[in-house]
This record gives sequence, C-alpha cells and structure tokens, in this order.
Amino acid sequence: MESKVTLRPQTHELGKSYEPALFETRLYEFWEETGCFEASDKNAPGQSSFSMVIPPPNVTGVLHMGHALTNTVQDILVRWHRMQGDNTLWLPGTDHAGIATQAQVEKAIAKESLGPSSRPLTRHDIGREAFIARTWKWKEEHGNQINKQTRRLGSSLDWKRERFTMDEGLSAAVREVFVRLYEEGLIYRGERIINWCPRCQTALSDLEVIPTDRKGYFWHLVYKIVEEDGKTEVKNPDGTQAQLVIATTRPETLLGDSAVAVHPEDERYKHLHGKMAVLPLLGRVIPVLTDPYVDREFGSGALKITPAHDFNDYEIGRRHKLPQGLPIISVMGKDGRITPAGGPYSGMKFIEARERVVQDLREAELLVKTEDHMHKVGLCQRCDHAAEPIISKQWFVKIEPLAKPAIEAVESGKITFTPKSWEKTYFEWMYNIRDWCISRQLWWGHQIPAWYCGRCQEITVAREAPSKCSHCGGPAADLKQDEDVLDTWFSSALWPFSTLGWPTRTESLQTFYPTSILETGFDIIFFWVSRMIMMGLHFMGEPPFHKVYLHAMVRDEKGEKMSKSRGNVIDPLLLIDQHGADPLRFTLAAMAGQGRDIKLSVDRVEGHRAFCNKIWNATKFFHLQLDPAAGEPIQEPAGGASKWLHAHHVELSIPNRWIISRLQTVTETVEKGLRDFELNDSAQAIYEFTWHELCDWYIEFAKLPLKEGGANRTQTIYTLHYVLERLLRLMHPFMPFLTEELWQSLPWIEPANTPRRQQDGKPEVMTIMFQAFPVADPAFKDSESERTLGVLKGIVEAIRNFRGENNISPKNFFPVSYVPESAAADAFIRMYAHEIQTLARIASLNRLSHGSVTEALHAVIPFSNPPVEFRIALKGLVNVEEESKRLKKEIEKINSDLEHVRRKLGQETFLAKAPASLVAAERKKEQECLGQLKELQNSLERLSQLK
Repeated sequence: MESKVTLRPQTHELGKSYEPALFETRLYEFWEETGCFEASDKNAPGQSSFSMVIPPPNVTGVLHMGHALTNTVQDILVRWHRMQGDNTLWLPGTDHAGIATQAQVEKAIAKESLGPSSRPLTRHDIGREAFIARTWKWKEEHGNQINKQTRRLGSSLDWKRERFTMDEGLSAAVREVFVRLYEEGLIYRGERIINWCPRCQTALSDLEVIPTDRKGYFWHLVYKIVEEDGKTEVKNPDGTQAQLVIATTRPETLLGDSAVAVHPEDERYKHLHGKMAVLPLLGRVIPVLTDPYVDREFGSGALKITPAHDFNDYEIGRRHKLPQGLPIISVMGKDGRITPAGGPYSGMKFIEARERVVQDLREAELLVKTEDHMHKVGLCQRCDHAAEPIISKQWFVKIEPLAKPAIEAVESGKITFTPKSWEKTYFEWMYNIRDWCISRQLWWGHQIPAWYCGRCQEITVAREAPSKCSHCGGPAADLKQDEDVLDTWFSSALWPFSTLGWPTRTESLQTFYPTSILETGFDIIFFWVSRMIMMGLHFMGEPPFHKVYLHAMVRDEKGEKMSKSRGNVIDPLLLIDQHGADPLRFTLAAMAGQGRDIKLSVDRVEGHRAFCNKIWNATKFFHLQLDPAAGEPIQEPAGGASKWLHAHHVELSIPNRWIISRLQTVTETVEKGLRDFELNDSAQAIYEFTWHELCDWYIEFAKLPLKEGGANRTQTIYTLHYVLERLLRLMHPFMPFLTEELWQSLPWIEPANTPRRQQDGKPEVMTIMFQAFPVADPAFKDSESERTLGVLKGIVEAIRNFRGENNISPKNFFPVSYVPESAAADAFIRMYAHEIQTLARIASLNRLSHGSVTEALHAVIPFSNPPVEFRIALKGLVNVEEESKRLKKEIEKINSDLEHVRRKLGQETFLAKAPASLVAAERKKEQECLGQLKELQNSLERLSQLK
C-alpha cells in the first residue's frame, strides 16, 4: 500500500520577537516549490473556480507602491478564495510596454558606441532586425526583476502560467483579433487627426496624452473682415472697419487656419455671416462660419478654426461644406518643425515659430493684448513632451460598434463597479468615445499584420506572412509588411482570454473565463478596463469579468502624489527590508477604504510591525503555557479544541466564553469586509480584536487560571489554542508569512483542517493556505459573557484612568472600597474581586455599607450597572504639589486653545465664508475645551483640600 507523504515548511523554535527576514524567503520558496499556488485546469466535482488576471506591469518596471497595493488587494482575495476550497487561479504576466522598453534599449545602445559623425549610435544605425534582437536580449536580462520583487510581497501567483504579451501564443491571438476586426470592417487605415509626440516620433492614443496645467498666455489677434471677393472691407453698423478679435494660446497655429467661426445666434456678429476674414501675416482669405460649438461667453465669442491641429476644429471642419469639409492645411510637421505650408516660418521649431509669429503680429499691430493664462497642455505620457494634434495616415479601430455592447453590459448590471461612482466616469467616456488609433511608429511590439503590394498598391491583411497578394496575385517578393506596431494596449485588451489559450478553446479557458473579478486602479479604466470589456464581449460573447473593484491612489502622508521630483516616494522594497512584507500589506489593506486615497506614512507601517510583534508574543505566551515548568502536561483534546469547547461550554469561565464569542463576531465582520470589498473594515476588525481584546484583556484574565492550575488551566489553554488557531487563519490572507510561521508552530491541528492533495500525484502539503477560512459558529455566541466582561472592563478601566489622571505609579497598589446598591451588585463584585484587584493593580477591595464613614477627601467612581460606588482615599496617594503644577499647566494650555478658537469664531468673515463643516468643528472644539477645563478645575479644587 502506497504511503502518503505530507510536506510542511521547515519549522524553528519561535524567536524572541518578530523577525520576518528569518522566514519570509524560506516560506515563499516552500510554497512555490510545492505547487501551492497552482490551479487545476478542471474543477473537482462540486468545486467552484475563482480566477483573476494581474494587471500586467511593464517588463521594464520595478515594484512601486501602486503595484504593492494592487498586489496586496488581489492576493488577499485570492488567498481567501483558496481557503474556501475554490480552484483558484491568479495569473501573472508582464507587458512588453512598447515605448518604454524601446526607450530603455535605445539609451543602452547610445551609451555603447558612436555612430557616423561621432554621434551616439541609434536604432536606425543597427537596423530593425538587430534592434529587435537586442530588445529581446534586454528583456531576458532585465525583465524578470519586477516578478522577483512581486514574490517578496508574498503574492501567491501561479508562476507556471506566467505570460508575456509578446509570447508566441499571445502574439497569435493579437494577429487573429486584428484580422477578424479588419474582415468585419472594424479596423481601417485612414488619414485622420491624431496625437503625435515629436520626441518619441510616434502616434499616441487620446489616453496617452496627459492634460497638464501650464502657465501660458492668451494672445488676442485681429482678423480683418472682407466681402466674398476677398478685397472689399466690411463695415460695422457704426461705420468702423469690421474685425474679429480672437484669443488663442497657440498663435503659431494661425498659419494653418482654414476659417473663423461665431455662434449663429450671437447678435454682435450677424452682419458678418457669410463674409470672409483675412488671415494675419499670411493674408490668406478664409470664411467666417457659424457653428453652435462656439462659446459666446468665452473671450470675444469668436474662434479660429485649424482643422489640421485641433480635434474640435477638425470636427467643425468636417461639418462644413461636406463632403470635402474645410481645407486642411498641415503646418506642424512630425519632426516638430513648421512645414512649407507655413510660408516664411517654414523649418522653424514650434516654439521658435510662436515667438516669431507674436513678434510679427505686434509689429503689424494685429496683436491687441497678451494675458497671463493657466491652461491645459497635453503631454506625452512617456516623455512629457507636448503632444501635437496632426493629420496622419494611421490604423484605427472603429470603436462605436464595440462600445455599444460594453455600455449595455454595465447599464444592465452584468458588470458592476465598486465603488459604484466610477460607473458614471465609465459612461461619460464610453458615450463620447472616438475611433482608437492603434498604430505606433515604433519597432518593439506586435508588427501590424498588413502587407502592401508594390504592383497594385493594395493591402493584404493576414495571420501569417502571405505567399502572394490577395488582390492581384503578385508574389511575396512584391509585398512589404507595414513597419508600424500596434498600441501596447491592443494586446493588453485581450489579456483575460489570450492568456488562457484563445483562440484555441482550452480547458483553462473553459474553466476560468470569464474571470471572477478585475481589481485595478481607477486611472486605467479607459486604457484597459473598457477595452477588455469591448474585446471580451466581441470575441468571447460574454464579459471578461462581472465585477470591477477599483482601488484608490497611494499618496504620501500629506495627501500629495508621490513623485521623484517631490522627493516623497516611499519604496515598498525598502519597507519590506526594514519591517517585513506583512506590516506593509496590512497597512495598505487597513487604509484601503473605498473611494479614499491612501495617505501612507512609514510610521503606520512601523505601527503594524508592532502589531505583528504583538501576535508573535501572544503565540509565544501560549507556548510557554505548555512548558513542563508551567504546570501539569496538557493532552491534545480528543477531536480538537473546538469539539472539546462545544462539549464543555457551560463549564467555561466567563473570560473564556467571552473571547470565544467575540471571535465569532470578528469572523463575521472580516468575512463581510472581504465579500463587500471593504478590506479596511476586515483589517480594522482583526486589529481591534487582536490588540485590544485578545492581548490587552483576555490574556491578562487568562493569567490567573493559568497560574492557579487545575481544570480552569486546561480549559483556558484549549480556549487560547482555539482562538489563536482560528485567528491566524482569519489573518492569513492579509499577513501570509507571519500566519504560516506561527500556525506551523502550534502543537495541534484541528481534525477538520486536513492537507490539500496537489495535482499530478504530488505529495500533500500541510500549510495554512489550504485550511478552511473560519466561519462564525452561532453556538459560541454568548451575550451574557459579553455583558459581564463589559462591566468588568469598565470597572478596571475606571480605576486605571484614575491612576493615570492623578499620575500614580503602576507600582503603587492602593486600597479601594466599594458601596453596593444591591445584593446582586455586591455578589458580582465579590465574584470578580480577584480579577479586578489583579488587572487594576490595587491592594485590596473592601466592602462598605451605606452610611459608612470614610475620609472626607476621596475620589468617587459611580456605576449604574451594577449599581455600585467605588471610593479611593486621596490623602497620601497623590503628590499634591507636583500634581497641582501639572494641572495648572494643563489649564493654561486649554485656556490658550479656547482663546484661539473663540477668536476665530468671533470673526464675521470666518463665519460667513468658511464651510459649515469647518465652523461646526470649531464650535465642537470650544465645547471640548470647556469640558476639559471643568474637569481639570474640579481636580485642582480637590487637591487644594489635601494640603
């Protein structure tokens, strides 16, 4: 009979404190080597699948905080589903990142050697084939860096399925999609206005142009109005020469003006309808159009129309004098210089031409005025150079037929966005979508599968290099492939199905498409999310995912965007080196509230490292109780701790019942947060329970029976094991390394938690990630114990607060008396006197009857449930002189704060102009100051009586 082999990570005795560097790499290597992250192509009987694709980072990239957030959120969801028994696939991969990767390789080539005329070598010097070979080599040498860094975060990706957007399988899918869309008439080649980067020398999609605020000017130019003959001056009703003054931020573009326009209902200009305007400097005569696009309230209410260099002007041009439209005069060349159509300005760089045009306008007295103006300038996403709208022949996707079903999918609820507010943004863009320019003038990428025939000049589009022209039958020797490559986002749009083997209908595709959820940043809704929806619906017949969860942006602690120029970038790898992956992951999860940007600080990560240490110490505390020196040996409970606690629940102490009950509530909260994508709620519930209930209270209560021994010791150890074991499983999606290391150290494994058999005959693996995610047990809910512990905590906290407020040392054990208002109250205090004394650190707890005489000067701490009054004699307990000084200093500070608040509230300007919420906050501060003053003054009054 074949014996089963169960693998589990190598374990070590827990160190003195949490030191993640000692186990993180070891655990990740174990998980990966034993196939813990691997999904099966087929679901087991009765099993559900859960799948996600990673937003593929650029192959050139390094892990930044945005990657850390998206990987953390995705890994939490993946590990949660894996623990629920789902066949879980999280598919990794990288994007070839056309412009970015090509730029890196070009820089490397330029540094290596000199080309002709002792200038740096360029890609053109070595040729396309050699350059692409160099780029592949660079990718192999440098492209795995971000994957190694992703592993350090603990991401449980199925690395054996890793994909690259230029793998042969994915490249074949790209060609298949291109050919099918072309055959359906949804891809075409045409001359249209596009965004162009003169520095990168390539077309850009609308989304690759980033509107950026820039200081500039409004130049107000004079266009004289003439009759249709182009010579006779037009007069205004008052007899003056008619002219239009038009404001522009780009005076050099006037060289390409084809018309000027006014609003058809603007009374000021009705006498100019149908007239002509004389183009400043060049003297070309152009028509005065009427168009409702013109904003009558902006500037003079007149607009210059330059169809070749402005998207709105291009559309206006198409609307007039159809079918030809207005003449398109391209004066701005792809090389960043004025074309010959610019007359005397030909050959000048754009900025040089602007300066010269302004100078000439001023000299010709055609420049009325110049105003400072802050305006949006479209910058190339990659190089930050100003992008220029130009007319160019490019390849486009006819997008409207693809966009319509993608809009309907969200409108009908087949696809939902979280937060829901992003659906509005999605619709705004999709309803105004323009055809997608997909060709790029690069060498690195998917070369467009189109060939031009030298004989008939026709285009052949094919999946593979054609053997002859599909139109005239000319030989392959006469065919030349289009040199352009496809937009990087074209291949990324196919990611959810191309990575699973499409166009072949693989088992993986059938099992894992549609994917379960897309988790990504809101900044790529248009770049990626919308395009995946369009392509998925068109080629697969169903959306690529039904849920879209959009996380917020990680900013610095002041809410500023992180950037190298600001010097506020927080490096996630440095934080992992210093504090471990789990504190960083937990910090990001705890701050990932829907719709709120994350204001990240190193202090928060350090705080969560302390939290990890707290969990570590709680587990070490449990191990200490099993040490022979701690008492009688404890046997493993038959059937597991959970079964034993169920059977003996009525015998359990109140603290044991309480912590078990509280764990059920926390389990519900964590599960709900995971289900609703409120990971911050889940993380907060884990933090509050672990630190403030388990460690601050339960372990302190537990020390008493653990010290006393006997049956109470046994039930407390079983309770502590049950709580720790389930808590570690609850925490695991958030903090995988810490929880695995601690869980492996526990002496007993619950019988229900069995190893998961791996695929392909691999050994079973005993790991926390294969254990069942906890489910709340209603039988353990115990409102009575929660009420009782609530009262006990209240009493202890009140005495602790008294100690703190009066600066009494924790080493000073003082006596406390109590006066019960009922027999039940007396019985309650007597029952828990030992716990109150121990946790509040008091010398004794003595009962006083009503009417008993006590020292006149004592503190009174009243309680209504149970009805009891605690009394603490003050004489000799408080250092009157020191405490008086402290209180007076506090009173002085509060008075200063109060004066500041009242001064602000006394200003009529503040009350009239400040937001209502700010005024309300100041009034609240005023009341808080008054309340604090009253308490401090009462304390000072009591002290004065002790002298």
